[in-house]
Amino acid sequence: MPVLRILLVLLVLATGAPGFAASLAERSPFAQGLWWDPGRSGHGFEIWNAGDHVALIWFTYDEAGRPVWYSAAGRRETLGAEAWPLLRHRWSSGAAGSPVVAGSLRLNVRHAESAEVVWDIGGRTGTWAIQPFFVSGVVNEVDHGGVWFDPANPGWGLSLTEQGDVLGGVLYTYDAAGAPTWALGFERGGNGSIAFDTYSGACPACPHRPATASPAGRLSLELTSEAQAIARSSLALPMAPGVAIDGARIAQLGRPASSRAADRQLARFDSGPPLKAFLAAGMMSVPVITTGSFSASPPAVTFSATNLQEAGVDEADLVKSDGSHVYAFAHDGSGVRLPVVRIARVTGDGATFEIRGSVALQSGPATPTANAGLFLHRDKLVSLMGTQASSPAGWPWAQPYAWLRGATHVEVMDVSAPDAPATRWRAEIDGHLVTSRRIGDRLYVVSRFVPYLPQFAYGATSPPAVAANEQLLAATPLSALLPGVRIDGGDAAAAVDVANVHVPPYGGRGPIADMIVVTAIDLAGPRIAQALAILGSAETVYASPGNLFVASSRYVARDGYGFMLPLEPSVYLTDIHQIRLGADGMSIVGSAAIEGILGYDVDKSAFRLSEHQGRLRAVTSSATMWGGTTRNRLTILEPSTIQPGLLKTVGYLPNARRPQTLGKPHEVLYGTRFVGDRLYAVTFKTIDPLYVVDLADAGDPRIAGAVELPGFSEYLHPLPNGLLLGFGKEARPAQTLGDGQFAWYQGLLLTLFDVSKADQPRELQRMVIGKRGSESALLKHHHAFSELRQADGSLSIAIPGRLHDGPTSPYASDSDLYPWQRSGLMRFELRGTGPLDARLVGLPALVTHSAVQGAVLYNDPASNGGRSVLFRNGTVYVGNGLFWRQDSAGNAFGPY
Repeated sequence: MPVLRILLVLLVLATGAPGFAASLAERSPFAQGLWWDPGRSGHGFEIWNAGDHVALIWFTYDEAGRPVWYSAAGRRETLGAEAWPLLRHRWSSGAAGSPVVAGSLRLNVRHAESAEVVWDIGGRTGTWAIQPFFVSGVVNEVDHGGVWFDPANPGWGLSLTEQGDVLGGVLYTYDAAGAPTWALGFERGGNGSIAFDTYSGACPACPHRPATASPAGRLSLELTSEAQAIARSSLALPMAPGVAIDGARIAQLGRPASSRAADRQLARFDSGPPLKAFLAAGMMSVPVITTGSFSASPPAVTFSATNLQEAGVDEADLVKSDGSHVYAFAHDGSGVRLPVVRIARVTGDGATFEIRGSVALQSGPATPTANAGLFLHRDKLVSLMGTQASSPAGWPWAQPYAWLRGATHVEVMDVSAPDAPATRWRAEIDGHLVTSRRIGDRLYVVSRFVPYLPQFAYGATSPPAVAANEQLLAATPLSALLPGVRIDGGDAAAAVDVANVHVPPYGGRGPIADMIVVTAIDLAGPRIAQALAILGSAETVYASPGNLFVASSRYVARDGYGFMLPLEPSVYLTDIHQIRLGADGMSIVGSAAIEGILGYDVDKSAFRLSEHQGRLRAVTSSATMWGGTTRNRLTILEPSTIQPGLLKTVGYLPNARRPQTLGKPHEVLYGTRFVGDRLYAVTFKTIDPLYVVDLADAGDPRIAGAVELPGFSEYLHPLPNGLLLGFGKEARPAQTLGDGQFAWYQGLLLTLFDVSKADQPRELQRMVIGKRGSESALLKHHHAFSELRQADGSLSIAIPGRLHDGPTSPYASDSDLYPWQRSGLMRFELRGTGPLDARLVGLPALVTHSAVQGAVLYNDPASNGGRSVLFRNGTVYVGNGLFWRQDSAGNAFGPY
């Protein structure tokens, strides 16, 4: 079929209405747009498809180094199987002439963002590995990217790329003699005006050399719609007579972005067979593994509740209390958690304390407890226990193999008789427990599942083993590749049905076998109300009272261990999917791709996300993007009213208008906290800058103020009356290592900030506790923080601490580790009403272990897992299943 006819067919197929809940069958076989080989910059490809047709334009150079472009097209089914004619175009007699065959080209698509072109031009051949060309990771609500042409004067055209505030592309035209030539240009914030350059370079078969550019003038576009525009040319580029660019009314030749909804958001499966084929391909692609707003307690509360990220969104924790009873998991003598709940009774607002007993969970003594937490809601105590993914090396989040054979146990107990919880309902869900949230009577359990077949050999590469795997998968029903759920020990049923399994945009990933399953449990029943799944991993899960957000980077492991890439991708994208929550069920709202990484700790990374007034705010980091020295970026998203299923970018920081960065060059992001229309963020390299970011105008976020101090804050806690509490470590710059570009951590650091004026944050007080080597459970999890407003208006604060201290020698240095001295619960009181008189006062600590007593403590809950509950007349501390109590006079009792 002549190329012009194929292109016209593509134009006809391109028409179609955008829609939400797209089908996977509608997804493009590859990323639409510009592609390149980074090793041969100066050349590129525009690749697009519509229906079962694929077209390609290659802009490169001839043997004399002059710019030239070719086209090729064919049916989608011939991708990788057939070489298409490579056509060279010409212009004659004022119109496009018939093209001539210059050679051939075969396009081998590995996955959505990886392909290979095998070309032959005049008998000279080559193979290039190509990838999409990114200038920004921002997905535009209205995206004008694509191939444009003049229907009234075909033969010349334009490849547009629109990413974030960057617009540019390639102009395909003809020189004064009618030979094909091209010009390229990109402009940031140009309002449709693009400065173009012409280039000279090396032909595809010639030794590569950098291309040289010459200015070619400007081309402006009046973008009247996503698929219609008027070109205004002031190009100083000699062109053949009849190539009338100025004033041309051009249209999209390919499919506009709005008609490719499945490329930009979650897509569903139409039936079971495509889902099974997708999971099977994902299993076959798993690499071999060769080695084994804040929640302050209401004034009327007389005890400290679980410290939460969002008010109204409860989180599972190791300890729960209703003010009269404290529930915690029991541990054995070596500190290993058991499937047993211990119960303590507290009376007189903490004046008296009594162990009431323990109850074994009905899930059984073999129930995995590596991942565990409790919820306490009305007359229900809920236990969540599950397996925890682990790996002998590397980062398990990037390793599907690490997530095999997981199990998540949910047990709902009746505590109408608080001393004797009685199990009423149990569920076992296939997959490792990731996290959970409770909103009202609805519990949301997030788990990660990877199909497991006993005879399947993950990572097999030998032909016999691959063939055996393929035969096994062919004979295996889909139900065996999906997670199951068992209620009250009964037979397995499907945990999620086909219609509720969704596929994210592929990015640089190949087929995906694992999935994130969100199970909504009605505690009033109790019963499973609904479940849905998103294929892939989830590095971060965040919940607001109305929505659940699942975030997963498009990271590709370098090997089976999940080690980080030796070089971070030039554009590192994270997908975020919004799931609306409610009594009537869960539903997908939309998806977004944002630049950067949210982090590698599922709990701490959640603090980099916050929903406020219908908008999601996210803080990401990258070691290579944004110039390589700016490491942190704020992005604000909201659901699009134009493109259903898309979370559009409302604003971001830094930007051209506000270039000030969150952190100085190379500073790493530590603590973050969103409070209303503010973001507090701490970055650190050798000192601690605290930034206050004003988010009142979502389209124009700005850094309002900053303060620099020694050390850093890992956890930030908002306090009333314009105060902010930071907790981290003191640090001292190393003068003999890295020329002062490195710092040694010292003791634990508690900092009180005045943030009443966003543009004038200041330090009110700092307290350093212990010396180098000291640790705290709060540095690992925010649930270790407890606070209680006392009757006199003061605020009691408690933080577990393992303190290292001791005398120094004349030769001591900042890098020296001090010996362990004591462990337990550090206690403080915040007095005063605001920035003018606020101060932190140390209270007697609850010491559980001390070196003076000759104690040896290998598994110290003060550095990991310690929790406390504060009462008006006493304090309860729980560590490794043991209880300690401190009365109002500071006397300590226990362990119980």
